[in-house]
Amino acid sequence: MARRIWSEVEESRLLSVLTSLTQTPMWNAAQGTFNPAYMNYVQAVMDVEFPDAAIEEIHIKTKIFRWKQTCKVILNLMHTPGFDWDPARHEVVAEDHVWATYLQDHPKAQLARGVQFPQFNDWCLCFVPRRNP
Repeated sequence: MARRIWSEVEESRLLSVLTSLTQTPMWNAAQGTFNPAYMNYVQAVMDVEFPDAAIEEIHIKTKIFRWKQTCKVILNLMHTPGFDWDPARHEVVAEDHVWATYLQDHPKAQLARGVQFPQFNDWCLCFVPRRNP
């Protein structure tokens, strides 16, 4: 199967559907996961809203997997001394030497350097476990 290129509108709608599901029984807040039935719902919404796009379940799962991985990288960076989150730019920031040192042991974190992530707060809502106070 060829890699799917998502449009900005498709990505935005997918994330919107996921964030709305966090307010339903399809969401397990303690685990930061959706219950198994969520995929049928998400697939149905995407089919209705983008009937000619041929967005398959594997495409949705792959997109969600990539978002989760990126969210995890960003959270790890934000919990590392020397890194901060710039809420105005939606970007992880640090001095060059801090990045250089960190990337020696964590090369996957390169994907977050100098990149804006306006979806980050929604990713956290969808993919990060929440504990009851």
